Amino acid sequence: MAQDPESILVVTLSNIGDVVLTTPVIMALRARFPAARITVVVGPKAKSILEKSPDLRRVVVYDKKANLRGKWAFLRELRKDRYDMAVDLRNTAIPFLVLAPRRSPLFRKYRKVNMRDRHLEVLSMMGLPAASPVPFRFFDTADETSVAEKLEALGIRERSGWILVAPGAASSRKRWPAESFREVVRDLALKTGKTICLIGSGDERPIAEAVAKGMPASVKILSGDMTLSGTACLISKAALVIANDSAIMHLGYETGTPTIGLFGPTDHEKYGHEGPGFRIATGDAANCACQSHLLPYAERSCFHGLDSGAVLKLCRELLIP
Repeated sequence: MAQDPESILVVTLSNIGDVVLTTPVIMALRARFPAARITVVVGPKAKSILEKSPDLRRVVVYDKKANLRGKWAFLRELRKDRYDMAVDLRNTAIPFLVLAPRRSPLFRKYRKVNMRDRHLEVLSMMGLPAASPVPFRFFDTADETSVAEKLEALGIRERSGWILVAPGAASSRKRWPAESFREVVRDLALKTGKTICLIGSGDERPIAEAVAKGMPASVKILSGDMTLSGTACLISKAALVIANDSAIMHLGYETGTPTIGLFGPTDHEKYGHEGPGFRIATGDAANCACQSHLLPYAERSCFHGLDSGAVLKLCRELLIP
């Protein structure tokens, strides 16, 4: 029987949402090898979503756009430790460059469709089948304090139970129309009595402002006001998250918060989730006249008639105690 590894390298992805989908792999390794030192390689944008975790020894940034000197500096930093095992979710040369004796396979035959499941499937290929891992810890007590202070400054007295709405997404193609979000937010504001916070990055604040225009005072804009780890903290204490196919949607699922994911041009079977606290909101592509199936994937943007009524129905399902 192989000796348990003392040091493990995990090579994860670049985009924030994609990285969130790989965190179950990290926690499955932690559960199986509780004494191991775990180092994670991640793209620059997603570093802050991992660095608060007490289960990681180091988070090392790999910038694929770096020049030769930058890449050599990255490799020197990585080689500060010796790795007994490397799990590469990008399928790069990194495990070979650090001379890890146990490595994820270079050639892979996946059986799963869902991306979260496929990442875990890599462990199965290594003879390390993973049970359902405990949730990854995206934030710490400092984030909890910071979030509470920011909410207080906005006049939000509740410390949990808000409805969070994320009308943005990294790609404009994946954004459900702002007017549709307005209809959902208006109905929830009038009927639930809950504080509704519009969240997202600073770049997405104009979208949040368009959604919030003319809304009751219970609708607050937080877009751009939170760090990534602070946003994860906020999500973990919410009553409901409504989001496009995005990092916020994945964070909702991974933190165990009731979440509705809105899908149009992207594949909900590949990027969605299952479980009692998650709902997929999608239109009827088969009866849509957009003919998007004839377009290259990068040009698809239709939500196939997904309307606010369908989303509100899912909201009621998840908000019922």
